[in-house]
Amino acid sequence: MNALRIPHSRQPHAAFADPAPRPAPVARKIVLRQSVALCAAAVMACALVSVPAFAAGKDVSAQKVVNLANITEVSPGVHVIEDRQQVFLVPNVTIIVGRDAALVVDTGLGTKSAQLVLQTARKLAGNKKLYLTMTHFHPEHGFGAQAFKGQATIIYNRAQRDELLKKGPAFRELFSDKLDVAQAMKDVRFVMPDVVYDTEAEIDLGGRVVKLNYYQPAHTLGDQVISVPEQGVVILGDLLETKSFPIMPWFPDLADTDVDPLNWREIFRKVAATNPKIVIPGHGRIGTAADLDASARHMDVAREEVARRCAAGNDLATIQKELTPILEAQHPDWDLKDWIAMEIQSYYERLCRK
Repeated sequence: MNALRIPHSRQPHAAFADPAPRPAPVARKIVLRQSVALCAAAVMACALVSVPAFAAGKDVSAQKVVNLANITEVSPGVHVIEDRQQVFLVPNVTIIVGRDAALVVDTGLGTKSAQLVLQTARKLAGNKKLYLTMTHFHPEHGFGAQAFKGQATIIYNRAQRDELLKKGPAFRELFSDKLDVAQAMKDVRFVMPDVVYDTEAEIDLGGRVVKLNYYQPAHTLGDQVISVPEQGVVILGDLLETKSFPIMPWFPDLADTDVDPLNWREIFRKVAATNPKIVIPGHGRIGTAADLDASARHMDVAREEVARRCAAGNDLATIQKELTPILEAQHPDWDLKDWIAMEIQSYYERLCRK
């Protein structure tokens, strides 16, 4: 595979003020190696909350900043600022350091978290080249990218970039107005990635190779799986929340019907086939392959039960009423129980609607 080279004259604008800026160059399959000079140049945020309901109140932005005291090295060169206290709207942030460069995965909510993440990356990597990518476009994962513009090469898959362009402004407004983080959102500027890829990319950080994979829509249209294959590390974003029911947003009134649990399960199969040892979720404590397997088995049960009850002629409301307590009882220690009914609806819409 050849390294990707793009002339500086084709680099995208650094920021945009409207939903349709000039796109970054796209490559179907790219390899980014530190030895090569790289010149690559509507409201749905309910999907992010811990329950599918919210109300405005006192601004709590200061409580949603990543906690640097929680940083831990989960594998050689792989550092996670862990959401150890499971704080709503605080994600796990990963910094992967190689001999020549470092990759940051997710920025946290807004510029305050992003600046702390950038400072931490610099502390770990020194003057090495920096890359930045996101698990998906949601605000608490990627709405701090502007802090990295000019400091790091920013990489998105095309589906994720396009989703940000389409939905980003509405998400910023909703988080400001409904999720009590207006202060965190007020300085947010959306920036274009320096590199956009279609299906996969590979970054050689120097003695440590990171793979970026886009498979298909699942939790969002542009979920990205990031891995360090030789070390058995995989970063899943909100495709997995350890010991929690999956967040499957289905909000037709908000033009949010993109979630696809069938694709989601296929992604889990692909990831499981790589035999991961360390699984980093979007939020909460770091997990293992056992957590991935538990979530996959739960999804299999949910799908089979919805399909069976649908085939028997039951409507959505009946299935939700009967199946929700059954699924909850199977995992009484799991969080996000309020999302079970919507998970059932997501399966119903994909499996039962003709």
